[in-house]
Amino acid sequence: MKTLFKPGQFFDENYYERGAETGKSLYSHYRWMPELTIPMCHHIAKYLELKETDKVLDFGCAKGFSVYGLRLLGYKAYGVDVSEYAVKKSPEEIRKWLGVIEPQEELTCAEGGYDWILCKDILEHVPYENIEQQLEVFHKGGKRLFVIVPIGRNGKYLIDSYEQDKSHFIKEDIDWWTKKIEDAGFEIDLATYDLGPFKKNWQFEPEGNALIMATRPNTLHEDLMIGFEEEKRQRELEEEDE
Repeated sequence: MKTLFKPGQFFDENYYERGAETGKSLYSHYRWMPELTIPMCHHIAKYLELKETDKVLDFGCAKGFSVYGLRLLGYKAYGVDVSEYAVKKSPEEIRKWLGVIEPQEELTCAEGGYDWILCKDILEHVPYENIEQQLEVFHKGGKRLFVIVPIGRNGKYLIDSYEQDKSHFIKEDIDWWTKKIEDAGFEIDLATYDLGPFKKNWQFEPEGNALIMATRPNTLHEDLMIGFEEEKRQRELEEEDE
């Protein structure tokens, strides 16, 4: 049965500011907290071995705080979200790098697509009937995928608190997730319950969350060709200056 869910309307002010009070989400006064976000972004950059030239998309960026943190650290970060409310409430300094999209809308980026698409605590919000299309969109628009999702079994999350968000639809185990990502055309590089430096407060349940990293085939070849073209353009500029 198709899920009657309109994300653009659901992720509103109540969701982000009064989620706990209204029973809509786990959020309450969702705000910029640099003491938490900047270290997290540092861990992301280190864990993914980001280069300064990498184009990074935070998919489901909400108010853009991860984009802000990555930009402060010197990375080319961008963000998209289905919530017009959240994007409008983003820090003014980064708003030009954020955008509002429709569910399963194709991603637009410069030549070659995004080097990384970040999906931290996002894909569980996609209804079952739309997850395959969403992953196919990622395959078209990005080279590598970084995913953190809550794990469910027998129709229930292993961590009870995740049940409180009314937009948490997908409640599956790590094998289900890796199969869906592989079916979309990615190759799995890592699939683990060990979140490392991420979500420390949620690691009390050993298998409560999963971290998955995947790569689109031929990415290494694409990167080498882009690097070759950049070197060629640099040589041409140097020759013009002589």
